[in-house]
Amino acid sequence: MISTNARYQLSIEFEFTNEERNALRDALATVNVNPYRFYDAFVHQVTGIVASCAVPERFAAYVAGLAERDPVQQPVIWIGNAPVDEGVPPFDFDEPVKSKYELKKTFIAEGFLAIFGVMRKTPAIGYINVNDGDVFQDIYPKRGLQNSQSQKALQAIYFHKDLANHFVRPDHVYMLGMRSDPVNEVYTAFVRNIDVLEAFNEVEQKQLRSYDFYTPFDDLTVNGGNRELGDADRHPLLSGENDIRFFENRTAGLTPEAERIVDKLKQVLHQVKHRVFVRPGDFVCVYNNYAVHAKEVVRVGDEETLRTRWIIKTVNVNDLAPHAEHMIAGTTHLVNG
Repeated sequence: MISTNARYQLSIEFEFTNEERNALRDALATVNVNPYRFYDAFVHQVTGIVASCAVPERFAAYVAGLAERDPVQQPVIWIGNAPVDEGVPPFDFDEPVKSKYELKKTFIAEGFLAIFGVMRKTPAIGYINVNDGDVFQDIYPKRGLQNSQSQKALQAIYFHKDLANHFVRPDHVYMLGMRSDPVNEVYTAFVRNIDVLEAFNEVEQKQLRSYDFYTPFDDLTVNGGNRELGDADRHPLLSGENDIRFFENRTAGLTPEAERIVDKLKQVLHQVKHRVFVRPGDFVCVYNNYAVHAKEVVRVGDEETLRTRWIIKTVNVNDLAPHAEHMIAGTTHLVNG
C-alpha cells in the first residue's frame, strides 16, 4: 500500500484466516445456480447461507460493526484474503465477457460480493446498457475498448465517481481482486471528498455548486446499445454536504470560471490520493458519494499479463425504492439505461 497523504491512511481492516476463507468458500460452493442467468435465485441461495450462520463469526461481527462507520471520514473499506475462484483461465481479449460465460464454471467471487451486499443490506443493481444487465461486472481489458474510459480500459481510468452523471448513481462500489501481476504497477487510487474540499474557499465552493458543468454518460453505458440515452444533464460538481460528481478529463466547465475550478479540482485530486495494489482476495469497497477513485498504471513490466488483470465488481445502493421508476418492469434490480 502506498499513501501520499499522512492525514488519512488506508490499511487492511479485516483479514480472513485461511481456515475462515476456506470455510466460507466451501459454503459459497453449495450455491448451484448461475448468477448471469438466474440472478434472483442466486441471491436467494446466498441469503440462505447468511441465515444458516455459515458466515465466519468474526467476519459477521465485523460487517455488523460497519453500520456505525462514518463514511465521510472512512469512505474506503479494505478486506484481505477473501475467497475467490481458483484456476480460472484468462479471458479472450476481444470478447472478455462472452469468454467469461464460457470459461468460468464456479461463482465463488460472485457469491462473496453478494453475501457482503446481503449482510450490509445494500442491494446490487445492474444496467441494461452494461453487459446486457449483468449485476456482476469485470474490470478487465477489452481490445475494442482498451483506449476508453471504462472498466474495459487497458491503461489508466481517471479519477471519477461511478456513473457520475447517470440518473441512477450507486451508493457503493464493491471490488474483489481476482488476478494481478506485481510486475505491473497498477493501482486503485482513492481520494476522500473532504480532503478535496479543504483546498477550496467559500467562493470556490459556491462555484462548485453551480450547474455550470457537464459530464457525458460513461463510455460503457453509451456503447451498451440497448437504450439511447441522449445527452446527459448539466450538473454541479458539489451537492449535499460533500458529494463530488466528477470524471477527470471528461467533466467540463461551461464557463471560464467553471473551467478554472475543474483544473484546480484535478490538481488537488492528485495531491491527496492514496494508492492500493489490489491482490487476488483483496476486497476494496468505496462509498461512492464520499470518495472518488481511479485506476493508475505507473509501470508496465509485462504487457501480456496487463491484458489479463481482473477485478470483479458490483455497484450497490442503500435503498432500491428511490430508483424504482428507472427499473425495467418486472425487476427490482435492473436499471433501464
